[in-house]
Amino acid sequence: MKDIEIPDPSWGSELAGVILDLEKLRTKRLGGDVPPHIFFQLKDIFHILETLGSARIEGNNTTLSEYVEKIIEENVNDENNDEIKNLEKAIDFIEENTDEETILNRAYISEIHKIITKDLTQPPHGEGSKNPGELRTHNVKIKSSGHTPPEHFLLQEHFERFIDFINFAHKEQYQLLMVAIAHHRFEFIHPFDNGNGRMGRLLNYAFLIKLGFQVKTGRLINPSSVFYTDRDKYYEMLSKADSLDDNDILEWCEYFLLGLKNEIEKIDSLLNMRYVTQEILLPTLVLALESEHITKQEFKILEYLINKDDMSMKSEELSFLGINDSKKKSIIMGKLKEKRIVESISKGGRIYTIRFVNNYLLRGIMKVLKEKGFVSDFLNTN
Repeated sequence: MKDIEIPDPSWGSELAGVILDLEKLRTKRLGGDVPPHIFFQLKDIFHILETLGSARIEGNNTTLSEYVEKIIEENVNDENNDEIKNLEKAIDFIEENTDEETILNRAYISEIHKIITKDLTQPPHGEGSKNPGELRTHNVKIKSSGHTPPEHFLLQEHFERFIDFINFAHKEQYQLLMVAIAHHRFEFIHPFDNGNGRMGRLLNYAFLIKLGFQVKTGRLINPSSVFYTDRDKYYEMLSKADSLDDNDILEWCEYFLLGLKNEIEKIDSLLNMRYVTQEILLPTLVLALESEHITKQEFKILEYLINKDDMSMKSEELSFLGINDSKKKSIIMGKLKEKRIVESISKGGRIYTIRFVNNYLLRGIMKVLKEKGFVSDFLNTN
């Protein structure tokens, strides 16, 4: 059984250009001026897109619109939603336990598998696992694929070689190729009885953290969108790489890395405060006003708030909007807090920012993000 190898691309090829562009993005200094209390809400939204997209690739039929309503109503108690929530918990685990020095060993991967399959119905009827975190003990076939994964008695050696491959100190010019090849090879060996697709896409997130793409400290990222934007193309390219022919592997790498580059470049625009304010938050407020989820007075207050340099305000500042009575100020801010549209960001509770991840503004945010090309139609098709 051969070790996993990285074929050499032609360094005048389009793939080489994509790798160079991604290397620039990896080392790019993120100079975004979006305040942390806004950035982390945007990050929560992209976690929703990432986890829902990954689940839907595997056949989960929850649409983004349906999931948003469940978040707003705090009603997420069914198996489809439990699957998505497990993926969100897995991303949290990855962010809390991964840095550039982390060894992505069997225990690490097994823990993620336990998280994503927790409390889900076992196959063939559900997306759980008969043996969470354990390598499969039987042979499997992959639906809609001509590839048959290795027999279970060979799996241990295949998996050990995979672990060695992803933790090897690859030279810098090969590290992104490693990520692309690792995703294919994980699906190729299909190490678990269920959840291999979700696991493979989560490992992409871990790889990007390990390679220093600043995922935890200042970059929004949604790597699964590379695949769910055109699910058929994803499966077609995976299947082609199953030949393990160098040219087919490099074609897979180009598909994977070009999609990743385009996604990172697009989402990096959300680090610019002016863009977020004028192109995302203000149109969201307009939609909320038109839908009568906020009043004209509340619209003016929130518009004032998001146009400030730090996107925060004190209730005393309502005087700038012609509201001078202290009691009235307290009532107005109280109603916004009750709607969960503002939240305190100071210890004393006197400084507020806009909140848009768990209330009616979330509908508008998702609609605006879709119009701006950040949300695929795939997330809302039945």
